Amino acid sequence: MKYRIFFAIALLILLLFPLPAWAANPRHVIQLQTTQKCQVCDLTGAYLPVSKLDYSHILASDLSRANLVGSSITFSNLSRANLTEANLSNVNLKRTKMLLTNFTNAILHNTNLTEADLTSSNISESQLANAKLCKTTLPSGLISNRDC
Repeated sequence: MKYRIFFAIALLILLLFPLPAWAANPRHVIQLQTTQKCQVCDLTGAYLPVSKLDYSHILASDLSRANLVGSSITFSNLSRANLTEANLSNVNLKRTKMLLTNFTNAILHNTNLTEADLTSSNISESQLANAKLCKTTLPSGLISNRDC
């Protein structure tokens, strides 16, 4: 009986306060944080909130389900990256190239996309509704000056 109660409480705690997801390859996370370069890296579920990743090259990497809340990734290149279900809330992506990037179900609440290049990226208008767009190249190639 005691074990059932303990198990139920432990399960409830894990559901209410989930542990952060770790990347499939921790070496890739360390490589990104130390060199700010990571091509074709497995950063699935990486826990990188409030990271300073300015001037990074994260080309063709898998950042699906990554937590990047509050990070700064300005003047960077995230082209061909997979950001499916990534949390990019309050992330500064100013002047970042994100050509052919997959943003399916990514959270972009208060994300700064000023002068970012989203050419041919998979991102919806509803995802961009709460992001800052100023001189932003949209997936269609058109420039948005909505928040300038």
